[in-house]
Amino acid sequence: MARKAGVPKKQKAKPKLTDKEQSERFKETARKLGVDETGESFDAAFRKIIKQTQR
Repeated sequence: MARKAGVPKKQKAKPKLTDKEQSERFKETARKLGVDETGESFDAAFRKIIKQTQR
């Protein structure tokens, strides 16, 4: 049976991750991206935004 043009193929459903698996995957990706795990860079950026909006 031929597919019609413009009709996307059905994708297989990805298996659901447990909360622990999802958390570990998130942490691994953050490490690969070099994200600051202490939160200090987030706090510094957040303080800059707050100062600008309070003017």
